Amino acid sequence: MNKNTGYKQIFKNFQYMKLFSASMVNRFGDSVDAIASAWIIYELTGSAMWSAILYGVNKLPSVVIAPFAGAWVEGMKKKPVMILTDLIRAVCVAVIATGILFGFLTPWILLATTLTISTAEAFRLPAGSALIPRLLSKEELSYGMSLSTSMGTVVELIGTGAAAGIIALIGTAGAIYLDMTTFILSALIIATIKVQRDEATVVNSNAKAYFETLKQGFSYISRSKVAMFLVAFAAFLNGITVPINSLQAPLVSEILKGGPETLSLLGIAVMVGTLVGSVAYPILIGKVRKEVFVIGGGFALGLYYLGLIMAQPLYTVPAFMYVFVGITSFILGLFIALLSAFLNVQFMEMIEEQYLARAASIMNAMGSAVTPVMSLVVTGLAAVLPISVIFVIMGLLDLAVCLYIALTRTVTMVLKSEESADAA
Repeated sequence: MNKNTGYKQIFKNFQYMKLFSASMVNRFGDSVDAIASAWIIYELTGSAMWSAILYGVNKLPSVVIAPFAGAWVEGMKKKPVMILTDLIRAVCVAVIATGILFGFLTPWILLATTLTISTAEAFRLPAGSALIPRLLSKEELSYGMSLSTSMGTVVELIGTGAAAGIIALIGTAGAIYLDMTTFILSALIIATIKVQRDEATVVNSNAKAYFETLKQGFSYISRSKVAMFLVAFAAFLNGITVPINSLQAPLVSEILKGGPETLSLLGIAVMVGTLVGSVAYPILIGKVRKEVFVIGGGFALGLYYLGLIMAQPLYTVPAFMYVFVGITSFILGLFIALLSAFLNVQFMEMIEEQYLARAASIMNAMGSAVTPVMSLVVTGLAAVLPISVIFVIMGLLDLAVCLYIALTRTVTMVLKSEESADAA
């Protein structure tokens, strides 16, 4: 890495800072919306099952649509795709907010708008991934992506902390209208970005050419053992985190015996940990073995699941509950941030630019494929088992898999095989 490369150099990259600013605006709105939406779903349906169903539907386009979207995006200019999808998401969020305001919002409307938003995101993700290396040099990637993650966490932290006050001031509908505004503002900022090479990498003039483009993307990924490991491990983590993501509101209400303030505390603590981990990653990457990032993040998640349930008898003391949830959520955020940074940077450095949009969408789809399936499993489990039992099952499963990876030194062998292939 160039010694002159650092965060200061990233701030001087004006075009990347526009993309960065658009992302920050979006993340602030989403952080406020997340607190409101979690309770809207639970209060509207009164069912943990519906929470799991909506979470699964939210991930479905990542599996079904994203691989095809990535190949299509290769043949398009990336900026217009990002602008259009931001505006589509703004319209959908406006429908939800208006439904709350006028009382016509139903679970089925939530289902439809969630599916539409997720479909738009399936096109935006590969477009955004392909745009990043056109604005950053390879030497700037680690710092640029760490800056985006860390500052994004700060913005989310501010949004989550302010969510209660914003909702109290302008109501739940107002908070979601705020999210709509951020999507529109993001689209406007992206429109001002100047990209020297925002051209179509591949022209998909007909169906045959399109599917050939898609086939090349799958072939490219399948040749790399590191890529396949990243996909497999991402799929495992995506599946194992479904309960904590989809049952968060029921967890806070039924296990922690808290309210929206506890949900905010959990989110804030995770984000603070994420902030610390994201800032620390470029410093640690040269001093810590790569296996530590993978195994550490995996173990942290399993211990978090078990810790929340094992400490349940002590939650009768509110002060203990707040401190325990805050500390454990911070630790989780720290290790997950290090793991996420490692996976993202490894991906960006490994994939050739001409394959980036296809590879990003295909790997995201393959990694996310387990999420809708696991959501159905969690939905079924939530109908017959207490949330505490579901968390214990997931925690033990996570620890078993991560222990196997550690004992067999899977990460070390995979990385060495890739280095050998590069040397050859």
